[in-house]
Amino acid sequence: TTSQHKTTTATHYNPHKQKHRTMKRIMGTSRQSKSKTTAFKTRWPLNRSIKPVAGSQNNRGEGSHELSPFKQAVLSNVIELNNRAVSIYKKGDYGRASHLFQEASERQRAADGLISRIGLGVSPPPTTSYMYQRGDFDEGMHAFSGACRAHPYDPPNVVAATILFNNGQALRRMDDYNGAADCYERALDLVKPKTRRLLTLLPEIIVPILHNLGQLCYRRGQVNEAITKYYSMALSVCRRLYGEDSLFFATTLNSLGVLYYHLSSDAADQAMEHFSVALRIRRRLLGWDHPDVATTLNNIGRILVQRDEFDEALLYYNESLRLRQAKLGKNSLDYAATAFNAGQCYHQKGDSEKALKLYGEFLRVAKVKFSRNHRDVALVLSGMAQIHQDRKEYEMALELYEESLCVGKAALGEHHPEVAMLLNRIGNFYFEREDLNRAFDAYAAGLQIERAVLDNHHPNIIVTLCNIGEIHRQRQEWDAAISVYDEALQLQKEKLGTRSADVASTLNAMGLIFDQKGDSSNAIKYLKEALWIRRKCHGDKHQEVSATLTYLGTIYYRRSMLSPAVSSFSESLTIRRDILGNNHRDVAFTLYNLGLCHQLQGDIDEAIDCFNETLEIEKTVLGEDHRDVSMTLYKLGEAHKTKGDLELALENFLASIEIDRNLADRCDPGTLARTLNEIGNIYLEKGDVIPMMDAFNEAARILRNAGLSPSNLIVSGQLYAIDVSCPEAAPAA
Repeated sequence: TTSQHKTTTATHYNPHKQKHRTMKRIMGTSRQSKSKTTAFKTRWPLNRSIKPVAGSQNNRGEGSHELSPFKQAVLSNVIELNNRAVSIYKKGDYGRASHLFQEASERQRAADGLISRIGLGVSPPPTTSYMYQRGDFDEGMHAFSGACRAHPYDPPNVVAATILFNNGQALRRMDDYNGAADCYERALDLVKPKTRRLLTLLPEIIVPILHNLGQLCYRRGQVNEAITKYYSMALSVCRRLYGEDSLFFATTLNSLGVLYYHLSSDAADQAMEHFSVALRIRRRLLGWDHPDVATTLNNIGRILVQRDEFDEALLYYNESLRLRQAKLGKNSLDYAATAFNAGQCYHQKGDSEKALKLYGEFLRVAKVKFSRNHRDVALVLSGMAQIHQDRKEYEMALELYEESLCVGKAALGEHHPEVAMLLNRIGNFYFEREDLNRAFDAYAAGLQIERAVLDNHHPNIIVTLCNIGEIHRQRQEWDAAISVYDEALQLQKEKLGTRSADVASTLNAMGLIFDQKGDSSNAIKYLKEALWIRRKCHGDKHQEVSATLTYLGTIYYRRSMLSPAVSSFSESLTIRRDILGNNHRDVAFTLYNLGLCHQLQGDIDEAIDCFNETLEIEKTVLGEDHRDVSMTLYKLGEAHKTKGDLELALENFLASIEIDRNLADRCDPGTLARTLNEIGNIYLEKGDVIPMMDAFNEAARILRNAGLSPSNLIVSGQLYAIDVSCPEAAPAA
């Protein structure tokens, strides 16, 4: 009975389907979205100092007052020292520049007791640990990466804030992010308004201070804090100082868009709104062919990818790519980053040739700009490996995966989340190749790293656990599979709650494993819980609901619980017709199983109607010579035989055996013998001896060749000896 069921296309969890998620995670972003690609980061090319608005009173800052001649002379000396340090900073000598900025600050502190409490102090040693956001591709957020000159009309607190800011810039260039953050915070404390009355006295230096503090939050992965604490204030300041049609306002909008993009897929609309306004302002003020316009185009493309709108995303990426090639050259990192983004779009669309070409462009630039052992080189090698895997070019795919892993380990060390993700993708490769031992080893190695470096409830750990559970299932290690899936289930419930779609998917997988184990009671229990959650999450008319109903119907059928089986299959069929239309393989699959139920219930006419409709769909979708077509023809033959319509029964059995003979190298010998047995019995009932004997003899020969006993054949009726009279002296037959 079990062998009569046809397999559906997505019965069990497939770890290979996690491949696009893993690419996002390799990129180092913390965004959790449905599955698509993480885009590369773009770099703002400007190194802009803040210039005062001529005649603006706002530049004087709060606390402006008349200075004594002595203090005025010291202030002039401090300004001159700061500006000399700015020139040195621009030449790239950040250590010497930092020393001069500190000296300027100390001179001013000594002369002015007002700010004696503000000292540079001793910053902690430079940090070399990985930060969330890399400077190579900053998505247009490094607009204020230069040092600022001070001016004679700046009040003392603004001069002090400028020097602190500049020293922060120098320390940041030397990778001392903690020291830089300390300088920026103290600079902000000097110039931010203490009351609403002083909002009209905002100095312009506050804008780059807020931007850089926000960037450091972003680098640490503190996206929400970057938005609420720094960039939102920066937007208000830019609106007050420059207006809503200024480049500074557009720059801040672009930065907020980037942050909303990384915050959550739910914030995509906010990100798009900010990017769209920034693009309009930049095009109006800078023209349509400016590099900053290309940056925002690239960022909009990433939002569209997040929405799975790949064709629309390519319009933006290709325009950005054209601008970056024209303005920055084909050897720039920004050009390479957009090439990679566009490559991922083509990859998602299935255009592997264009994807490989664009991945190759990124790799060409990256190998020159970076060392060979760079994290992004590892990422692109892995993406190229995936394309070769999709093409079934397994040797090339494996070579690239192994190279990617070596590069990733050299760049990041043995224990890094991105190394774990590379291992996960290699596990997917071996899983597809049905090399379960190597797949298991890769997943287990990745899980060990993830447990060491990630939060216990991190989604990467859950995905890897499910992959390992699937390996145990494939090995028929049912208890081990259930144990691993149950661990993943508990993590999902703790992180997402008990009614999430992911929890339902894991419950569904566990139900199927219990079914394979032979524990149909637990299988039904888990599948019913999964069905209840899926109805709550998706509503009654959803493919996930239909899938679980089909699994339940199959188990009910095998337990001869035909009424609930018919009910489950019928509801699943209605959903699939509504969503997929009539001519779809899943519709045929459900109709076939519904026909089996009617057949066992004795509703032969209902069964024949289901089988006929199944046959029509399968011939349309799969072709005339598919194994599923043969199975349906066989069941039609059975149903017509039960009704006593031997001619129609024989017609269907003969059509079934013809397909099976054409598929002999892929067809089970027992199946061939079974159909021939039915054909022989019909000829027997009709009294057609010669075709009857031909059918039985062929069936017996097939069974003997397969090492099976011909006694498995069943003769439905009585065979009688037949005397053949021969003339005298005639040769014996």
